[in-house]
Amino acid sequence: MRRILALAFMAMAWAGVLHAAPPLDTYGKLPAIDLVRLSPSGQKIAFIAVDGETRKLFVRKVDGDALFVNTVGTSKIRDIEWAGDDFVIVVASYTLKSGTGEIDKWSYSTRTELGVVLEANLKTGQIARLLVHDQGDTFGGAALYLGSRKIDDKWCAFLLTYNLRMGTFIYKVDLDTGADWPMPKFQGADMAYLLDTDGQIAARQRYAETTRLWSLLEGATGLGAVAERHSDLNRVSLDGLGRTPGTALVEEDGSQADTYDEYPLAVSSKPTRLFENLQPESFLHDPDSHLLIGAILPRDGGAFFFDPKLQRRFDALRKGFAAYHVHLESMAENLDKAVIKTDGGDDPGTYWLVDLATGKAEDLMSAYPTIDAKDVGSTRMFPYHASDGMALEGLLTLPPGSAGKSLPLVVVPHGGPVDVYDWIGFDFWAQAFASRGYAVFQPNYRGSGGYGAAFREAGMGAWGGKMLTDISDGVSALAQAGIVDPKRVCVAGASYGGYAALAGVTLQHGIYRCAVAISAVTDVGNVMNTRGDSASVASGRYNQRLFGASFAGADQVRAISPLRFAQDADAPILLIHGKDDSVVPFVHSLDMNAALTTAGKPHEFIALEGEDHFWSHEQTRLQILEATVPFVQKYNPAP
Repeated sequence: MRRILALAFMAMAWAGVLHAAPPLDTYGKLPAIDLVRLSPSGQKIAFIAVDGETRKLFVRKVDGDALFVNTVGTSKIRDIEWAGDDFVIVVASYTLKSGTGEIDKWSYSTRTELGVVLEANLKTGQIARLLVHDQGDTFGGAALYLGSRKIDDKWCAFLLTYNLRMGTFIYKVDLDTGADWPMPKFQGADMAYLLDTDGQIAARQRYAETTRLWSLLEGATGLGAVAERHSDLNRVSLDGLGRTPGTALVEEDGSQADTYDEYPLAVSSKPTRLFENLQPESFLHDPDSHLLIGAILPRDGGAFFFDPKLQRRFDALRKGFAAYHVHLESMAENLDKAVIKTDGGDDPGTYWLVDLATGKAEDLMSAYPTIDAKDVGSTRMFPYHASDGMALEGLLTLPPGSAGKSLPLVVVPHGGPVDVYDWIGFDFWAQAFASRGYAVFQPNYRGSGGYGAAFREAGMGAWGGKMLTDISDGVSALAQAGIVDPKRVCVAGASYGGYAALAGVTLQHGIYRCAVAISAVTDVGNVMNTRGDSASVASGRYNQRLFGASFAGADQVRAISPLRFAQDADAPILLIHGKDDSVVPFVHSLDMNAALTTAGKPHEFIALEGEDHFWSHEQTRLQILEATVPFVQKYNPAP
């Protein structure tokens, strides 16, 4: 992104200590490195380096010698993965624009985020996009990466594409030559596909809207169901291979409990229940066999391994970084080496190469090399209770060097809203506000992830009700604890967090001095109209439960839509929205801007050219930061 001139250094005193805040662009830059991945042998490391809008793929030996550097342009890189030790798969995305107008009020199809897959060949030193020849027949040349396997001594990648003439296909690509061909005997009518260790389709999943029946099917074409489950909301997913060949892991988000079952891939087989009394955030599979070996646990950087030896190694590693949040980034195929990332405390993000057998750790690189430890505000979880007695907590960030007394506050609710949460770690937006003297509170309101099925279910129907009061109850609790001044509070958020910010000054009153709403849902009826409100489909049934209304035009829907209450706004509002947003369309903020203008309410509106829902570009990320912080400072100045 263009480097917008940063705000001047500001002097702030806490407890008699003068601390100069660094320029805002220090926090607003994209991480200098991202997606650090260890090769299967444990001898090489690949990562994405960011310089403004340019991304480069770096590969080096673990001892530091560079092996490969190549530009991947301005693509939005979503993930990278090794295929053997000689190939790196780069998963990226682009925004496909369709339709005749700039925006379509009733359609989400004018902006679609589609995946593309690139191959970096370390033997030739080249990067190339896979399936390029097929762009004329596939939907926007898009591809979904399913994984790589070594077959007959050759590494092959597997990609799913949608062919406009013939439907869905899975292609096998020879990574040495780039040659590709569709897999035979494949019928693409299913929701998800699972590859076995030999690159064959081991299983598929299917959902029938009419019967509300979810099915697990064996192989590429078999019609016999390995397992069937009634699922009102289609909340069952195929999450990879199980612990042994010929098994698959199936997850179900239930209303009473979440379950994780390992199914043998044989008709009418009986499953084995896994991860009881645990809440996995994601699953760990062996880099070589692709079999299930454990899971990442939510919130505290923990992990569970089936192998007691691996568990002891990881626990020892975790103990060595007890003061920080630990992210397990990647592991070698013999599981004796790993790359982890630490953050939280005074650490803005550091990557480490860890020898799990010896417990030795080597500092590889920093995600934010220009941020000093002294410029990182402390973080901790703050427990409190909602007005109805429900136990809640949120992430509290204090200004660097602050004792935490009577501070001005910025509340930053997370997006989602369901199954998402905030936890101890480095958040660039929160740290930017903290650097200017604000406490920042990120509440995990009911419906947030990581707290179990009952907590998630408590969020159903609470979109514009108790989710909002959970947030404002956190403000009250912080004020009662003497940490913040309740008369100096603003709210800022993105996606659902943006909705909560708008609702906090239109549906609620007298709490916030200003609101920043980024990519915000403003009209719940629009969401239900475009994404479905019919009980005949799972998505419609889910929306009915989430919003607590049976159809888009219901009075309950209007009552929780900030767009309908623009005239009631009791604080200045900053609207920001990317024109390429494929999750919450740009029209939400466009309409809110018009409604606030008609109502004569103080507000600002910034349209981000070329930005999607995920703050993917450094230019717009800095633009967001350098608009939101001064806006809060204007209406809620820190001392």
